[in-house]
Amino acid sequence: MRTLEELIDTDDPGLPLIREWMQSPQAAGARLLPRDEDLAKATLLRLQVTTRSLLGAVVYETGGITVRNGFLRLLGSGTGRSLLRSNEAIGLLASDNPKIVLVADDVLGGLFALNGGGLDATSIGDIFYLGADDSLWTSLEVGYTDFLSWCLTGDFMAVYAPLAELDVFDRQPYPELDAVYSFYPFLWSAEARRAPPSSRLVPANEHAAMRLELVGFATD
Repeated sequence: MRTLEELIDTDDPGLPLIREWMQSPQAAGARLLPRDEDLAKATLLRLQVTTRSLLGAVVYETGGITVRNGFLRLLGSGTGRSLLRSNEAIGLLASDNPKIVLVADDVLGGLFALNGGGLDATSIGDIFYLGADDSLWTSLEVGYTDFLSWCLTGDFMAVYAPLAELDVFDRQPYPELDAVYSFYPFLWSAEARRAPPSSRLVPANEHAAMRLELVGFATD
């Protein structure tokens, strides 16, 4: 296990690139959240990634990043909700080699996870998406760096256009990081396509755990 000093890269840190992307027109409404220093250190040590990597930069330098005024949330090391505590609560960091790591979500209950082999043994390191309207994980065929680039500079509606008609899609202010919308009937069900589903706010980590159970993913 590498020490904290070995993981902190002062020569080529990843945060300046993130700040550069946040100047793009597509990143309007994006915000870096304040971090908890002790939690940031613990997370970096647990993940064993350097701050040169963008995952390391997000978890060590930020409390997370919210995109599109809080619709999309990249988990960092904030006091309200963090990558480390969320994954621990769901049971995803119980082993030294976690099968997946939850790295982001959206207010509709969609999940983004870094594949450690639990989703596809041939695409370790890719980001997978479990959309609010889907019951299967889909590989985005990119790693965390390109995923973060898409979040801040890419075509947001390329992913979210099918959900744009939901009444909560543009309902602002969006929920805080620790909450998401839950829909009934489930958005991926045939019933939800016949009539508009109802929605309510639920704890984000509980909802993530429920979704993992529904899709048949066993935690560590």
